[in-house]
Amino acid sequence: MSNDKKCVPKKDLFLAAGLILVAGLWLILQSYFFSGPAVRAEVSVDGEVVEVLDLSKDQELTVTGAGGGSNRLIVRDGQIWCQEATCPDKVCVRQGKQKEAGASIVCLPNRMIVTIVGY
Repeated sequence: MSNDKKCVPKKDLFLAAGLILVAGLWLILQSYFFSGPAVRAEVSVDGEVVEVLDLSKDQELTVTGAGGGSNRLIVRDGQIWCQEATCPDKVCVRQGKQKEAGASIVCLPNRMIVTIVGY
């Protein structure tokens, strides 16, 4: 048996430490800039904003998707969610209530995206 020890080169350790540091800074900056109380929700279909909803006002909206499908959005108590959808998988409905800036609700079959904005 040989007593060969495999050492990790110092440059690999520095690289790993640098990546961890950058990831940590990214998480801190992201939570600082993108979290907080939401103000509005921008609803886009096929990449084009079709409606801007004030999250301080309770309301309902049916959005017609790019392929003719629809999503029923509910705004209540500063939160927004997709109550119903004609898409087959209903992932958008299962995403639940969103209220934090930077969050989103996505329905790929209907090409609808709701982006929560905090400013």
